Amino acid sequence: MTEAWLYDEHPAMFRAHPLLFLLLLVSVIGILAIGIWWVLNKGERLALSDREVLLERGLLAKQRTEIALSSVRSVRITQTLGQRLFGVGNVELFSAGDIAEIAIRNMPRPDRIRAIAAARNVDLLPQR
Repeated sequence: MTEAWLYDEHPAMFRAHPLLFLLLLVSVIGILAIGIWWVLNKGERLALSDREVLLERGLLAKQRTEIALSSVRSVRITQTLGQRLFGVGNVELFSAGDIAEIAIRNMPRPDRIRAIAAARNVDLLPQR
């Protein structure tokens, strides 16, 4: 003969500790968001050699933009106050015309990018 259980439940997790549940939910979502953000940032790469500038975008499908370093005519760096405090900036490289051939956001040490381009191109050196 089987017994008919009148009450059959597990302890309540969420209703017993709603604040802990919300804290854990936010932290799990935060960890997932940081992980996605990290993966997206690893999908972009800016590299400068002694002859060329390379911008790669994408993890599975790649987009590559290459321009000769000697053809870079101007470098535009824009920084918000927060970016200046943390030493990052948005970089645009122009070879001809008004549209940037390479534009990338939140690059560390943007002045180093300008210095490398200027060392290869006399036109970018500061005027005295």
